[in-house]
Amino acid sequence: MKNVLRLFLILLGSFPFLLSAQSKAFADRFILGAHYGYSEDYVISRDQLFEREHYTALRAGISLTPFWYAGIQTRLINARNYETTYDQYYMAGVWTRGYLLHPHPTEDRLLNRVGAFLEAGFTMGNYAYEYLPNGVNRYFKRDGNWYIPMAMGLEYRVWRGLTLEAGLNLIYNNGGSWDKQGIAYLSLGANYHL
Repeated sequence: MKNVLRLFLILLGSFPFLLSAQSKAFADRFILGAHYGYSEDYVISRDQLFEREHYTALRAGISLTPFWYAGIQTRLINARNYETTYDQYYMAGVWTRGYLLHPHPTEDRLLNRVGAFLEAGFTMGNYAYEYLPNGVNRYFKRDGNWYIPMAMGLEYRVWRGLTLEAGLNLIYNNGGSWDKQGIAYLSLGANYHL
């Protein structure tokens, strides 16, 4: 948990530097994006004690500077464990993303098509689970749960404003220990920068 909070504080601390180093106007670009992620855990065997989650995230936002975006997001979640069938949940809220090291990967003047990013946000939703003594989660709906999603990843320019991304998503919720309250998954997605 302490490492997650350190990462979050580093990300927040870098935004004033990114903002002060920019010369372009507010809302110079618009971004539409989506990603898909999957997480699975099991005890002993994948067929006995298991849990599985599918995440589909959608986002829209504007550039605050050439290196920094902010906007709204939603995550749709399908989750189940060894006792239940898939059920649908959601998270929705705000997000912000900062690009590191060099300009955004869609800049025309760049020979390098890859950019690294860090992302953070705040969401609320009806997605809840409890950590069972056997080591798997039981999912259920409960309105008003809050989450702090964070991500780090790479974005690759395919064509003009179109990029593909790969990321590691970390989501902390409800103030408990990371083992019992944290969510982590890898994702693949695409973004279109207008």
